[in-house]
Amino acid sequence: MASSSLIPITQRLSGDNRYKTAIEISKDGWQDGADTVVLSRGYEFPDALAGAPLAYQLDAPILLTDDKILTKETADEIKRLGAKKVIILGSNNAVRPAVEKELINKGLKTERIGGEDRFETAQLIAKKLDSSSDKAVVAYGYNFPDALAVAPYAAKEGMPILLTRDNKLPDYTKEALADTKETIVVGGDDVVQKNVYDQLPGHKRLAGDDRYETAAEIIGYFDDKAQTGYVATGVNFADALTGAVLAAKNDSPLLLAKKDQLSPFMEATITDLQTEQFVLLGGPDVVSVEDRLAKLTIK
Repeated sequence: MASSSLIPITQRLSGDNRYKTAIEISKDGWQDGADTVVLSRGYEFPDALAGAPLAYQLDAPILLTDDKILTKETADEIKRLGAKKVIILGSNNAVRPAVEKELINKGLKTERIGGEDRFETAQLIAKKLDSSSDKAVVAYGYNFPDALAVAPYAAKEGMPILLTRDNKLPDYTKEALADTKETIVVGGDDVVQKNVYDQLPGHKRLAGDDRYETAAEIIGYFDDKAQTGYVATGVNFADALTGAVLAAKNDSPLLLAKKDQLSPFMEATITDLQTEQFVLLGGPDVVSVEDRLAKLTIK
């Protein structure tokens, strides 16, 4: 970590790959261990999109694994944490039974939350939330940025993240919304069309022209000031996924960036939030915006 009176305090949490970056995030946020770990496959996002609120509620880091075998470094981090239970997100097709068997052989309790598709998995995760909230988030189920940008806020407020098709509300999502009074829809008309939006109870849409403006709209709706911001690439899902729970844990927004660029919307958001400390998630080849952050925060 480096700091100066002229530049923002910037920390980077990264490893050689997405699995190791998730581990570094876990080590930073759960230095003293965790009883439970949430585990997701590392190269597909659907099952994990809805997982942040549950992980936050359980004070559990999200770790990643290969879908066919338990990634060794991840196994080592589970051991360091002293975890007793691993919650696997996704069906047997997403995270194979061999992974679960290996966890059991290590003396861990396991629970699998997986439906026939991403929509049922999100519904099942929502059922696991111990929350009195009558609000829910609905996001497009076939891409990741909007759901991940809202994840820290959904986590903190105990709101489930439910998924939809662009032009049809899945039955599983309808069922999950049965007792919901207010729905926050993230994403524009192109990903959650009006006929879907109009079916949602007490709906409000947070959207922009692209993923970065949408993320800025989400942050602006939930936050008016944040001393620290977590910065992840908006081009891939893994670092934002595993970082979302840490951001929630530290009451901070998740800012999306291109590799070495911040959108004008994100820059304006950072200025409005008066953010002075930043944690970059992932290596310099993924996100490298220190210079832009410095220019924004120099007084």
